Amino acid sequence: AFTRSIAGHMFSNYDKVLKVDGDVGDKKAYDPRGWGKTAEAAMAKRVALATSELGSAGKSMSL
Repeated sequence: AFTRSIAGHMFSNYDKVLKVDGDVGDKKAYDPRGWGKTAEAAMAKRVALATSELGSAGKSMSL
C-alpha cells in the first residue's frame, strides 16, 4: 500500500520528476514531503481495512 501510492505518484507526474540533460524538474513533484503524505494516508487506510477484516478494529494492544 505504501509503495503502490508512491509509484502511482511517480507515474502520474513522470514529466515533472524526470531529470534529463541538466533539467531539474519540478521540485514539488519529487520532494518526499509531497509523495510521503500520500503514501502515509494510503498505508493508514490499508491498516484500518486490515484491522476491520481481522476483527481487531477499536481494540487495544496493551495488557
